[in-house]
Amino acid sequence: MNVAAGASLQVTAVLVGGAATVEGVAQRSGKPASAAMVVLVPDDPEANLELFRRDQSDLDGSFALAQVVAGSYTILAIENGWDLDWAKPAVLESYRQHGQKIAVPDGHKGSIHLSAPVEVQPKL
Repeated sequence: MNVAAGASLQVTAVLVGGAATVEGVAQRSGKPASAAMVVLVPDDPEANLELFRRDQSDLDGSFALAQVVAGSYTILAIENGWDLDWAKPAVLESYRQHGQKIAVPDGHKGSIHLSAPVEVQPKL
């Protein structure tokens, strides 16, 4: 970064801390699904890009989204979704309609285990 002499500079930093880990299983047609992109989308995604979390499901379909901040989210699993522009909320909107809603309570530390599997959606 180069700043000319005498110029003013304004810097904004956003710090987000999270203590929860959301764990679950991605499934396709009732069976564990590997290599799916799993995305945790905050309820107001445009105002909270820093709260998104992503992971890839393992061979057994399991995934873990770490350092999740308290709040309301929708969790999605998308087949071959890695080239989607997930940081643009409009791209994920049609997937959110079929996602699973979850809430991370204030002050929660440790793991939250989803009671139901997350169904893998085909890439649109």
